[in-house]
Amino acid sequence: MTHPAVLETERYVATLHAGDHTGHDMAHLERVRRLAIHLAEGEAVDGLVLTLAALLHDVEDEKLGREAGLVARHLDTLALDPDRREHVLTIIGETSFSKQTDPSTRESAILQDADRLDAIGAIGIARTFQFAGSRGSSLYGEHDPTSAVAHFDAKLFRLANQMHTERARQIARERHAFMVTFLDRFEAEWTGQDI
Repeated sequence: MTHPAVLETERYVATLHAGDHTGHDMAHLERVRRLAIHLAEGEAVDGLVLTLAALLHDVEDEKLGREAGLVARHLDTLALDPDRREHVLTIIGETSFSKQTDPSTRESAILQDADRLDAIGAIGIARTFQFAGSRGSSLYGEHDPTSAVAHFDAKLFRLANQMHTERARQIARERHAFMVTFLDRFEAEWTGQDI
């Protein structure tokens, strides 16, 4: 049986992320949760804390322009003990790639891995182009640091080497290799090298 706090949180994020076209939608949250649960198998972690953090990790993402404090206010509506509430907030605060924060708990390491795994591979490629389109960025520009393709060097190609768990490293290797193959093909077609 699913914990009531998880059910409430699922409803909350489904409403909040409805209509998202940046790649930070409910499908992303579900994939991150599934990855986190997989990575946590056999680990001594708090599954409830990890699940709540996975579902809530993008609520206050700066790219989405929402106000600070939304996660804390939501957690206050749940019947959670104070330690678990603070743990969820800590994990979320440590998840962002841009902050480059080292995880302070195993749950935090697992969520960082899960979120970053969803940023690479075939899904990661699709999300990159979706986000670029939502912001009016170009597909490719040799000197355009905001283009979708520039995002590969700026972030995506760095992620495989930043995984904390062995399971994540194994998944990341395959997803990274696929991105390299994709980008080689993309650039060959863009420049006409394939004709």
